[in-house]
Amino acid sequence: MDAFVRPLYELNSFEELEHFAEKPGTVISASGCMDAQKPHMMYGLNNGRGTRVIVTFNEQKARELLEAYRYFEPKAVYFPAKDILFYQSDIRGNALTQERILAYRRLFEEENATIITTFDALMDRLVRPEVLRGFLLRLKAEDTLDLEKLRQHLVGMGYESAYQVDAPGQFAVRGGIVDIFALTEELPYRIELWGDEIDSIRTFDPDSQRSVDTLDEIVVYPAAELVLTKAQQEAGLKQITAEGKRLSEQYRKEMKTEEAHRLEQAVELLQEQVEEFGSVRAAESYLTYFYQDTVSFLEFASRCAARRDQKLLIFADEPARCLEKAAAVEKEFSDSMQQRLEKGYILPGQMDVLYSHEAVTAEMQRLGCVLVSAMELRAPGLTPTQSFFFQVHSVNAYNSSFELLSKDLNNYKKRKYRVILLCSSRTRAERMADDLRQEGLNAFFTEDTERLVQPGEVMVMYGKLKRGFEYPDIKFVVLTETDIFGAEKKKRKRRKYTKASGSKAFLN
Repeated sequence: MDAFVRPLYELNSFEELEHFAEKPGTVISASGCMDAQKPHMMYGLNNGRGTRVIVTFNEQKARELLEAYRYFEPKAVYFPAKDILFYQSDIRGNALTQERILAYRRLFEEENATIITTFDALMDRLVRPEVLRGFLLRLKAEDTLDLEKLRQHLVGMGYESAYQVDAPGQFAVRGGIVDIFALTEELPYRIELWGDEIDSIRTFDPDSQRSVDTLDEIVVYPAAELVLTKAQQEAGLKQITAEGKRLSEQYRKEMKTEEAHRLEQAVELLQEQVEEFGSVRAAESYLTYFYQDTVSFLEFASRCAARRDQKLLIFADEPARCLEKAAAVEKEFSDSMQQRLEKGYILPGQMDVLYSHEAVTAEMQRLGCVLVSAMELRAPGLTPTQSFFFQVHSVNAYNSSFELLSKDLNNYKKRKYRVILLCSSRTRAERMADDLRQEGLNAFFTEDTERLVQPGEVMVMYGKLKRGFEYPDIKFVVLTETDIFGAEKKKRKRRKYTKASGSKAFLN
């Protein structure tokens, strides 16, 4: 990505920013930034190398950042916050858990892992990475398997036993065949045994049951974040039962029979789900009863980076807004959980599943971070030791006018600007380069992201960013198809009358 990164080093403020970012525990402010340009600068720092966490203020913004950042780093992933207010709801699927486990996998396996998340996700209490790593199931051909121990291990990882696997998070044991649908994979694994030895490992299509690929070795990640041994299950349930009994008796003394009954039912249901059905996921909201030594996501990521002798790079997008949103989430959670506690829906320990936003802010200050914002606003608890301002401009919207685009590009050419133009397909990029050459511009198409664009050139490339941006101080500009043609419009559903009823039906 030298074509994008190298020009940044012509900015004195960027070189200084990178110098200070290498120092442990340094908080730096980078203001003057705009949304379209932020992913470019965040990736450019240290040339995309190392473990980095990008924090923003809400999910929509995080997913927009992820989409843009993936042009520079395709393996970047999103780490969502738990839906803490509806955490015990039965309708909660495993899609959210799947995204979170994928983020852990990136931190474990990728040398240059980038995780994009929201500030409230940093407040979740997590098991230590060493604990999660210890539950990974590694299997290879010719390994010896004890099926009963394998069952127990998979249940402790949050997998549910089924007759036939058809969804991620399930496993099935039938004779000498073990099927595991890992939460992080698109296809399930089929392990065939010869006696107690693994004869073969394959992926297969769950619908047709046909084999797809043969593998020598697999690593199965947990299907739940709360991973437990049998002993840990028993110890945690014992503590939950004891506290439930104590609180229930207290409610009855206070003549709160309805609350006492409700709490007793909740504890009994949990015991049934864990002991009889082996559902570890049902116990996730009781994390602190099973693990007292927990970490935040920042500490989790920091330990993973340290394992590779790397420094964790943390970026806070609009930190003032992050802290404002985090304080609101914390208050809403606290008020809601207090009411649930008073009515007998939860135990006291379930109120302690979040770190305070002040504690997370203090951790960011300790680890060091880069505060990225349009304007330098005060973020309580985050005190920058150095501040840098970047002059960044938005680019014109051309509303499909090739004449206006050509005029601007000729002006850029006269002023010795370097221009990168991104198109969403290779065919369109090649055609765009041809059209611009016919206008007398020094335009060319390339797929080489290491090729440096020269003053007066227009380098057309295949790739997708939502908006373009300009660094006037170094005469470097990036344009996108959205700037030229506008945002893609979603197809509207058309109405059609059905003959049978004469009513209107929606068709895609």
